Amino acid sequence: MPISRYKNFGRIKDPKTGLMRLKTFPPVSAEEVRRQNDITVRLQGAMRIDKIAEEYLGDGRYWWIICLLNDFTFPFGKMVAEGTIIRIPAEIDSFVNLIQDKIR
Repeated sequence: MPISRYKNFGRIKDPKTGLMRLKTFPPVSAEEVRRQNDITVRLQGAMRIDKIAEEYLGDGRYWWIICLLNDFTFPFGKMVAEGTIIRIPAEIDSFVNLIQDKIR
């Protein structure tokens, strides 16, 4: 019988949507992590979020950073439309450290 990697997470009601979600870590808003030196990019064509992360952050696994910084919700399978202006952190390490400090 397979074991779910989510089995130890509790479930909570999301105050914004009223829907149930896994309690993984405290919510962090985009405003809390935005910095003056963030890069803004206007997409020249529709792109998946993991491809944006791969191109600008060097690793598609940083898709969650793009989502957090731009208030994207439920990004799975989503294409970001051409012409959309998105924020990308200039310094990935300091961004990740900031997030880790917020959830401790």
